[in-house]
Amino acid sequence: MIDNRPLPLDRRWVWASSVGLVLFLLIQVFPVTGQLFSMNSAPVLTRGEAEQRAIEWAADKFNVAASDVSKTTVTHMTDGKTNGYFSKHALADAYDKQWAAATPTDVYVVELYVNGVPGALAVSLHMESGELVAWRHLGAAAGASAGEAAEQPTAEQAANALQYASAFGIRPDDWEWTGGTSAGGGFAYASRQPAIGEAKLVLEVAAPADFRLTDSAYPSWQGGAVSYRVDLPAPFLAYMERQERWATELSVFGFILPQVLLFILAIIYTGTHGGHTSYRRGIFLALVFFALYAGLTFNMIPGLRAGTWESGISPGDNLNLAVSLVTYAAMALLTYFSAVGGDGLWKSMGRSLWPRWRESGYGEAVLKSMKEGYFLAFILLGAQSVILLLLEKSLGAFASSDATQSMYNMSIPLLLPLLAWCAGISEELQSRLFGIGVFRKWFVGLARKLKGGEPSKRTAVVLTTLAIVPPGLFWALGHVGYAVYPVYTRVIELVLLSFLFGWFMLRFGLMTVIFAHVALDAILMGMQMMFDGLPGDFAGGVFSLLTPALVGIVIGRLHKALRPQV
Repeated sequence: MIDNRPLPLDRRWVWASSVGLVLFLLIQVFPVTGQLFSMNSAPVLTRGEAEQRAIEWAADKFNVAASDVSKTTVTHMTDGKTNGYFSKHALADAYDKQWAAATPTDVYVVELYVNGVPGALAVSLHMESGELVAWRHLGAAAGASAGEAAEQPTAEQAANALQYASAFGIRPDDWEWTGGTSAGGGFAYASRQPAIGEAKLVLEVAAPADFRLTDSAYPSWQGGAVSYRVDLPAPFLAYMERQERWATELSVFGFILPQVLLFILAIIYTGTHGGHTSYRRGIFLALVFFALYAGLTFNMIPGLRAGTWESGISPGDNLNLAVSLVTYAAMALLTYFSAVGGDGLWKSMGRSLWPRWRESGYGEAVLKSMKEGYFLAFILLGAQSVILLLLEKSLGAFASSDATQSMYNMSIPLLLPLLAWCAGISEELQSRLFGIGVFRKWFVGLARKLKGGEPSKRTAVVLTTLAIVPPGLFWALGHVGYAVYPVYTRVIELVLLSFLFGWFMLRFGLMTVIFAHVALDAILMGMQMMFDGLPGDFAGGVFSLLTPALVGIVIGRLHKALRPQV
């Protein structure tokens, strides 16, 4: 049994956590917050406000009454490649000054389904000002005038289309026809503004077939579109395509397939080593994981929608939701079997890393783990900051944007901190408790066979350290989908951090490393919330920082009130 009595923190750990916190603030927090304050950025519209502004624009520019709108959806969309290009080449400031006001790379896309009209009117709004910056009639064929122009476009047709766009706020003098058409069948116009680096701004217009220059205040929007894009240099686009292809391959062969194998192994070791523990172990945590992720899935329906749009398909919100729930149910099962199989494995090897509720000192152990978790989280944050800084300087690492993980695609952004608990529970049970346990069992078993007896203590320590590597690598490869490039940046970062997570679990126990993981994510998410520009999210960010402490205190007091007499 592990000692559940609360012990004072060693001063060395306190000093290490203090250094980690300072490094985190200096490298990750202060540069970002200082930049935000210097920009004096305006608050971001809420999703409800964006919906209302879209309905107002529909009445003002498209002659669509609010009573004719039967359904709306609001989705944050981002041009990840363009944001990545500006980030890689330090051009974000130039973009903010030159293009951000009229042609932002991040917008709210509001779909308005109008009674009696097929498809939907999708209006793109500036996320801060609410200005109309683009729109498109989704689910309708391109205008006939664009189709005709695709064969033999003329300057007269291009001028006609540009005049059509002017009815929706486009200034014709700002654009020059390129002499051709766009991939979508409309006309393409180059901006007269200077390029940013090698990035060039392009306007695309598709006019309805029956549009002619008239005095009508409301030219028909059905079959039309007025949008824009950024043309990036071909080498950069080719680089991003290679990176995305690598990310997919690494995710499939380095994470998904190993996860399936670990799932099978967890079931096997639950059967063979369940006698060393209880089959009730992990049921509660697996259910908590699934319940939280199910709730977050409903909360992230706009993010799921954004992901399918980016991939060029639109299966619908219900199918997205069903696929996600089935996936998380499978992950919950893996979490349960990892808990039972992992606890059984370690106990069969003479280690008890996870106290049980029925033990009298469980509540005190939770409080101790929570406190230690915060200190270890500061060490992890400091280490992460240094690693990312070194990778940025040595590999030219840069970040882009991803609408699928956007705060602005959450129906209730304040629920974001729950994601920290999903990650902390599942990843520590799967990758650390079970993953390290099974590889340590194999490595020590192999050494025992080769030696013909028990390996030395020093050899066991080396083998235990080596056992951290495979599950740490699988865990790292599960994060290559994040918008950080080169894609192996996160692999290097998380493999290095996996040694700390593994060491912390072996040194302090499972509960402490879960709290450390949750505190790490809660702090990062809290900082993100504090500066996302949404009303109320600063307070939500502060609450995120405190969530692990509140949960630890509640569990500790609840156990004290309900613990069985022993």
